[in-house]
Amino acid sequence: MTLMDIGMIRGLGTVVVMVAFVGLALWVFNPRRKQDFDEATQLPFADDPEATRHVEQAQAKASGSKQQ
Repeated sequence: MTLMDIGMIRGLGTVVVMVAFVGLALWVFNPRRKQDFDEATQLPFADDPEATRHVEQAQAKASGSKQQ
């Protein structure tokens, strides 16, 4: 039996992937990133001022209903 057999390598690989997944999930759902992601959602509409205005109005309406 060697120091690192195939089971040990697979186990370490699983741990590495799990740590990466948890780290990525924490990064994505961090409240400090919300503004960056909100700006990124507007990128498809950057060339169309009418669509941008419509989306901004919808977001303002949605945020206004959340505050009530």
